Amino acid sequence: MRYSRTGIIAVLIAVELFVAGIIAVSAGGLKTFTAMGDAHGFSNMSYTLPAIDAGDRPHVVINDAGSSVVVTASSDGKVHVTDTRHIHGWGSAPARVQVQKTADGVLIERPDTPGSTLVFGLEFGGTSVEIPPGATLEIRNASGADVSDLTGTIAVRSNDGHISATNVHSADLSLTSGDGHISLTDIDAGKLNAVTADGAIRVSNLRVRNGVLHTSDGSIHIGFADAGDVTVRARTGDGSIRMNGIRQDGSPVEYKFGNGSGTLDVATQDGSIRVNTNGAN
Repeated sequence: MRYSRTGIIAVLIAVELFVAGIIAVSAGGLKTFTAMGDAHGFSNMSYTLPAIDAGDRPHVVINDAGSSVVVTASSDGKVHVTDTRHIHGWGSAPARVQVQKTADGVLIERPDTPGSTLVFGLEFGGTSVEIPPGATLEIRNASGADVSDLTGTIAVRSNDGHISATNVHSADLSLTSGDGHISLTDIDAGKLNAVTADGAIRVSNLRVRNGVLHTSDGSIHIGFADAGDVTVRARTGDGSIRMNGIRQDGSPVEYKFGNGSGTLDVATQDGSIRVNTNGAN
């Protein structure tokens, strides 16, 4: 008996989907296929929640562990939330993102749904949020985050995924990733803390008074818009250090710009460090 190439490919795909289903069921906490009595085909499309007026400087808290979160400045001073998570497939659908007004601002949260499983299908998107530029932003959990055009205090934590900040002017900017690169562009910060357990750090057009840039595994490239009065203390466990293109001897290295009154601590366990004062990387 002869088998067509198309038939063989179809069988292989079916086997892969079956194996993926078993893995997904185990990971999702559903112990047996009989426990999936409520599993079904579903399609979740993006939708926008009603805007919330929480004042000019609300405390905005976001807790959405399974989604990539994008936060930008709103044009009308209100908080806008759009669930852009598109999911098409078969299984049990995860919860939609929810928004509620709090005593000092807004809580944006996707409730945990134990046992929810996407057996097979397609998933993309995340949560898109617009907030007043001067709001205090606290992303407690996400799978990647991008923030831009903000001026308030910002604290971002991504359990698994990159973090980027663009055109941010903040007295206190803190970014922490459990696994992912960090990208900073057009940053003016009184205090900067950017730490990743695994990933490169790229910084361009930076102004900072005091800060920390740390990665356990990855290179660090910094381009100052204006180095100002800061002392850069750089160290690497495995890699070279260059200041304005000049290779430095050994590690750690201390390099003073201006009167050196501020400090920027730069460290990687594995990777090179590049620091330029002309804004280039």
